[in-house]
Amino acid sequence: MSVELVDVHKRYQDGRRTHEAVAGVSLSLTAGSLTVLAGPSGSGKSTLLALAGGMTTPTSGDVRLFGQSIVTLRDHHRARLRRERVGFVFQDLGLIGSLTLLDNVLLPLLPSGASNAAAETHARAWLARLGLGDLADSRADKLSGGERQRGALARAVVTSPDLLLLDEPTAHVDRESAAEIVRALGELRDAGTIILASTHDPRLVEREEVDRVVELRDGRLLA
Repeated sequence: MSVELVDVHKRYQDGRRTHEAVAGVSLSLTAGSLTVLAGPSGSGKSTLLALAGGMTTPTSGDVRLFGQSIVTLRDHHRARLRRERVGFVFQDLGLIGSLTLLDNVLLPLLPSGASNAAAETHARAWLARLGLGDLADSRADKLSGGERQRGALARAVVTSPDLLLLDEPTAHVDRESAAEIVRALGELRDAGTIILASTHDPRLVEREEVDRVVELRDGRLLA
């Protein structure tokens, strides 16, 4: 099981100007690995994550998820692949503030047809694993930044994805929350998940759970 990006380019048109957010990136990710994508803001990290997860398609090049090219897939087929096998933690987290933390984590399980009781048990187990068990019934908009960050991670992994993509997973959280997040990522990696996380946080880059660090500058991977 692997994820491969092959000479991927992503260009955007801004009036008469063409902006190349990702410029000829090739990257291979294997099962049971935690890769950190480092680089400054504006280097193309978020775009590369979106390409790796099939949330956008490249201008040229190929993206292969689990042996299947997703470039030519129809939108609904690509959406189904993302829903069933990819977890994503966005930089803005995307939690619904008016819902409880538990209800937020349950949302990805709704299309699976799991029984309500089984889904809730599974969601509560993930919240407990991330130190949020006592906050399951709290509204998301009442939580701290670190709590919301861990809640977004619980929502991303509750479906047991084969590929987990994280955009700045330790940004704006304290040291304890960052350590909790990275420990959980290490456990997921050991269970066989493919993990790609973007960051400019040295606390993540330097952790022993990280298998590889690759750096992106101006849309290009540095050697």
